[in-house]
Amino acid sequence: MTNKPKVSIIIPVYGVEQYISKCIESIKAQTFTDFEAILVNDGTKDNTVVVAEETIAGDERFIIYHKENGGQGSARNLGLDKARGDYIAFIDSDDWVEPDYLQAMYEKIVIEDADICTCDVNLISSGGILQKVFKSNPEKYYLNRDYLNGFFYISNWMCDKLFKKEVFNGMRFDPEVRTFEDAHFVFRLIYKRKITSVRCALYNYIQHFGSTSNDVKPSYLKDRIAVYQAQIDFANRHGIDSEQYLLHMYLKTFLFFCMTTLARYSSDYGADIEKLKNEIDYQKFTIKNIFLMIEKEKKVGFSLLLFKMSPTAFRVFARFWFRNHLA
Repeated sequence: MTNKPKVSIIIPVYGVEQYISKCIESIKAQTFTDFEAILVNDGTKDNTVVVAEETIAGDERFIIYHKENGGQGSARNLGLDKARGDYIAFIDSDDWVEPDYLQAMYEKIVIEDADICTCDVNLISSGGILQKVFKSNPEKYYLNRDYLNGFFYISNWMCDKLFKKEVFNGMRFDPEVRTFEDAHFVFRLIYKRKITSVRCALYNYIQHFGSTSNDVKPSYLKDRIAVYQAQIDFANRHGIDSEQYLLHMYLKTFLFFCMTTLARYSSDYGADIEKLKNEIDYQKFTIKNIFLMIEKEKKVGFSLLLFKMSPTAFRVFARFWFRNHLA
């Protein structure tokens, strides 16, 4: 492929031999055809690359790069370094996209001369059942000055967005953050950018619930702390000083997410909770602040209250809740 494409799609690849074919086929089926698809093999040990090559079947728009295992962030960084397109999209290799995924976002971002275009996302169970549609809302992001992206009017994912390539000038994923590289990065990418949105679910995101302890990586807590610290450092640099907003960020995007993930997936819940307790800021984790959170987000607030009273009882609740609802 010699001509410069309009869009570069970056797809990190690791351990997805049962999913990669569907992902590639959905990219090949795009109504927008002026793209390159950069697959970055992050040192996978299964047959993912073999299946990918068979599915690509000579389509010159697809390129595979190989590297030693370093995590999704480092794989995406390599993709960014190799990308030739004017716009950048990211697709996770175990998901798939609708045929107009690129076309709809490309037309919107060009017409409005925006920096970023988002789309809605189908959240699908591992059994293939549509659980929920995440709806992006940039207008509320701006209206509420949610610059640390704690209310999730815009997702923390990379995959539901099309970016101008210039957005990444001087910016790359932190390869040391292995489990929350999106959350560590997105709020900085979207800050003071012109964001538009396609009000349509164009991305299909598989929710791999039920994989037990495999979902709690050794670096989980360290990565969560890194995300929160990055948010606080960013807030300090950019004058984001609302105490209520920063308290919300701590209680929800750090503490609530940590305790929920451990309750659902930890194979040694007692030990992991003790590690979490050692990191909790108890000047923030007070009954008064929990009731403030209940006023704002009932599920989060009541979860925090139950956890404060009994981490064991919270685990029973969390496992029941997430078996019957989607996060």
